[in-house]
Amino acid sequence: MIGKRAPVRSSALWAVSLAIVALLYTPASPGFWSGVGWAQDRREAPRHPKTPTTSQPASPDPAPVAPPAREPAGGVLGTALASCDKESESSEALTLPGAKGEVKLDRCYRGRDHLVCSFNALLKEAKSLIDDYGKIVEAHYPEVSNVGGICGIKPDALATDLQNATDFTNRFKGLKAEYDARSNCATKIGQSLKDVTLPDMAQAPAILKSMIDAVEGDVKSVSVVQAKVVELAEKIDSSQKAMTTVRKIHRTMCLKDQRAVPQAEDRARQ
Repeated sequence: MIGKRAPVRSSALWAVSLAIVALLYTPASPGFWSGVGWAQDRREAPRHPKTPTTSQPASPDPAPVAPPAREPAGGVLGTALASCDKESESSEALTLPGAKGEVKLDRCYRGRDHLVCSFNALLKEAKSLIDDYGKIVEAHYPEVSNVGGICGIKPDALATDLQNATDFTNRFKGLKAEYDARSNCATKIGQSLKDVTLPDMAQAPAILKSMIDAVEGDVKSVSVVQAKVVELAEKIDSSQKAMTTVRKIHRTMCLKDQRAVPQAEDRARQ
């Protein structure tokens, strides 16, 4: 019995071995390999997307942005300057004889009458700013040294000075912009006059010098006052910052009835 069963077991084992070999050499289903290929594609996929083959039109270079035009001054100054411009309306450029032909003056210059008219308007505005807003600096807000001094400032007066400081800043910006534009124009004219020649005039050098001196004198007449306004603007800016702080301290520390302050001090002394 034992000798007859051994061949059966050997045959069975041999059959199983052939089956395993057949499975190893049989191609897997397409679905399996496609899954393997998909996984391999994911592992080998580049980190950055490929550049599309279709060519994209290059974006045009941005057009240069023109500098913003200077806003004309408003209020009384704007009205006065507009009046000066209206009286000197002319599209013709002013010229003077030069060694290499006529010297064309910058179109910002419409004649000395227009320049002086504009400077007089600036001068009047500068003096008005000094007279109308100089009292803000006289309050000496940055120099207040204690709570008593701060609480002694009336809230209404503080609010008024804060509003006036804002009004001054707005008017000063307009004045400064107009002054800078016209003083720069006068400087250009002064440079151009140095290229002028007067061959028909016996006293040409003296005439040219007097012309340059006249323009420089016109600028100087308003530049002195303008410097004072710039100084005032710096002081008002400091005062405005101090006033903002004073108002915060006032709301935090001051009593509604300031008459209670001396009574509290008397109790502290006792």
